[in-house]
Amino acid sequence: MRRALLTLVVFGVPILLADRYLPDALQRGAETAVAALIVFLAVRLLVRWRHGAFALHSTHDGGHRHPVRSPAGAFGIGLVHGMGGSAGVGVLLLAAIPSTPVAVASLFVLALFTAVSMTALTTGFGLTLGAPVAAGMGVVAPALGAASLAFGLWYAAAAWSVAPYPF
Repeated sequence: MRRALLTLVVFGVPILLADRYLPDALQRGAETAVAALIVFLAVRLLVRWRHGAFALHSTHDGGHRHPVRSPAGAFGIGLVHGMGGSAGVGVLLLAAIPSTPVAVASLFVLALFTAVSMTALTTGFGLTLGAPVAAGMGVVAPALGAASLAFGLWYAAAAWSVAPYPF
C-alpha cells in the first residue's frame, strides 16, 4: 500500500506543481525500467523453476515453501511498477485540473484509494488462489516465465518505438 502512495506522490506532485507533462525522456526511462523489471522477474522465475524452487520439501508438517522475496524487495518492485501504466494516466488527468491545490489534493486521494483497492484485490486473489496456484506452480512456471520474458522484451521495444504499442 505504501509503494502506490509513494510512487504516485513522488512522480505526481512535481508534475502538478510544474504544471507540465512528463518529459518524453523520463517517460521512456520509466517504461524501460518497468520492462527491465518484467524481464528480470521472468528470468528469475525460470532460474528458480530450473533449480527446483517450486518442489515441496519434506518437513514435520508435510511440506513448506521458501519465501520468494523480502518485504523490501516487494516494495521496490511495487515502486517500479507504479512508474508506468495507469498511474501515469491518472497524473496526466489530474494535470488537467486548473487549480494546483485541488489537483495535488486529488492526487493524494487517488494515491490513497489506489493503494487501498490494490491491497484489497491482491489479498482477495492471494486468499482465493494461493494454495491451488502454488500447488501447480512447478508445472506452469516455464510457460509463465517464457510468456513474461517475451512480454517484457516487447514492452521495452515498444517503449523505444521499435515495436508497436497499441495501448
